[in-house]
Amino acid sequence: MPVATGLPSGVRPDLPGWSMPELFDTDDLLNLLGDANADERAPVPAKKPLAPPQPCPYGALSYLLIEDSQTMRVWLRTTIANAGGKKIDVSDSYNDALYRIRNRGGYDVVLCDYILSDTRDGQQLLEEVRRQRLLPQSTIWIMITGERKYEQVFSAVELAPDDYLIKPITPDLLHVRLGRAWDHRQALKGATDLFDAGRFEEALLLCRTESDGNPRHATGFQRIAGECMMQLEHYLEAYEYFEAILEAKPSLPWAKLGKARAFFHLDRYDETSAIIEELIHDNPEYLHAHDLLAKVHERKGDLEATKSLLKLVLQKNPKSLSRQRDIARIAVATDDLQTAIDAFALMHQHGRGSSFVRPGDFCTYAAMLIKSGSKAAADRLDALNSNLRDFHKNDPAYNLSEKTVGYASALTGGDRQAAAAAYQQMRQALETAKTTEIEVDSEQSMFMLEAAVAMGDEETACQMAQVLYQDHVGNQSMEGRIRQMMASGGWDEHASRIAEGATENLKRMNVAAANMAKHGQLLEAVEEFARLAEANKNVAVYLNAATCIVKCFEEAAAGRLAMDSNTGKRLNNRMQGYINFVSLRDAGNHRLEQICKAWAAITR
Repeated sequence: MPVATGLPSGVRPDLPGWSMPELFDTDDLLNLLGDANADERAPVPAKKPLAPPQPCPYGALSYLLIEDSQTMRVWLRTTIANAGGKKIDVSDSYNDALYRIRNRGGYDVVLCDYILSDTRDGQQLLEEVRRQRLLPQSTIWIMITGERKYEQVFSAVELAPDDYLIKPITPDLLHVRLGRAWDHRQALKGATDLFDAGRFEEALLLCRTESDGNPRHATGFQRIAGECMMQLEHYLEAYEYFEAILEAKPSLPWAKLGKARAFFHLDRYDETSAIIEELIHDNPEYLHAHDLLAKVHERKGDLEATKSLLKLVLQKNPKSLSRQRDIARIAVATDDLQTAIDAFALMHQHGRGSSFVRPGDFCTYAAMLIKSGSKAAADRLDALNSNLRDFHKNDPAYNLSEKTVGYASALTGGDRQAAAAAYQQMRQALETAKTTEIEVDSEQSMFMLEAAVAMGDEETACQMAQVLYQDHVGNQSMEGRIRQMMASGGWDEHASRIAEGATENLKRMNVAAANMAKHGQLLEAVEEFARLAEANKNVAVYLNAATCIVKCFEEAAAGRLAMDSNTGKRLNNRMQGYINFVSLRDAGNHRLEQICKAWAAITR
């Protein structure tokens, strides 16, 4: 029985005569994603005899069977029970399965039908579970479906379940695949548990030991080791690590992607693009590579290229909520109203009740619908109201969003009196959020700013502009949106004054970090500058952060500062990123030249 996977090993889709197969067999996933079970098939010279695979202890495991067909649910339960399984839970829908996972959790094995009856599917459930980390990495997830279409097969493979089975399924096939997945997950469990606990140094050490001593599962340990390095910000080390893997196995896409990700975090965007473009050429359906290339385009300021690439990816997997948000965000920044509305519509359609759909997504979508002035806007706003009532009625985090959608409905309906009353409800919800310390995100604040301008509420408009400016100093796109909105209300001078105040506040934050450094708290100052640099993509902040790192290494070399090797690696990688960031934006900066000379003297 075939298993849906990726592109056939050794096949080049750009060569004449190649066509997309309907199905993929087990070996194909190795070429596309670096299959978790690849080490069982790859000829690895063993230093010692391989230990036999661990048999699946059916009686000791807990199972969740998610299937909307009663006949198939019974078959799966009977098959697992006949093999010795005892703790077996069943579910017939997305919502019920998500409830069970959240409230019971701890399942060792999930067998999930791809097509579910309540508008969402197994792909979306897997995405939700992984995003919220509702199950540990050691949980086995096997997708089951009767569909043989490529689009559906690939959508699930992209999320890398442990296996993917096409109906009809025999008991022998299920046991073979489940046994293999159990053996692999158990071999990696020590490393994945450490990784899940954030103990990346320990996980990395274990992976390095086990990848040599456990050749059947070496690829799995290598992948976890690479992720540990990325989490530890050891980007240069990670690059060299992935490069070494590719020297031995040049066709591993996940290693190429890891190498590109390491360069991306060092702000070396041209090198990242070159690696990714080669990866996409050889593996055109590897969507995670397209995602990284889109980020490169965005970092380089080419938003149109970012949008075009995201549209291409969404044609292949239209149910990806995170990509729908990305394209909506880019469309808003480029004033592409229709693309933004289309992306938000799909996000809210496929993500009803999902944690992927945040409070601000309702606000921005409502704002786009107000601007569209279309006849369909009222119906879409009604659907948003239903969504909020059905899934977020008692959630305080969505209270402001509920009021904004109500305001938008009144405005598009032409009822100014109702809109004014709804606006006052928005203001009350905003005050409630402040007093109860509920986070109000940027998109909610932007909607509130637009509504305040429309209602001529100067005080609230200035308050929202101040909040937004403080959060986005140096973000030209956001600053432009704020200025434009304030100007439309006739408050240009207020906007300029607020912007200057936000810049001064940032300077004061720089002073606070600089004072730490002056008083000998260099490592604390480095962390403060890193926080500022991450929150404010600003050349001056990056230069100050780089200067502080230089000072740390100078003091360490003189024996006046204790700095362990892991801290040194982390700061070295940050330094490379800071230098590359400023080089791209202000290559002739005199301070940058001085910092580079000092850094070269330290590290030569």
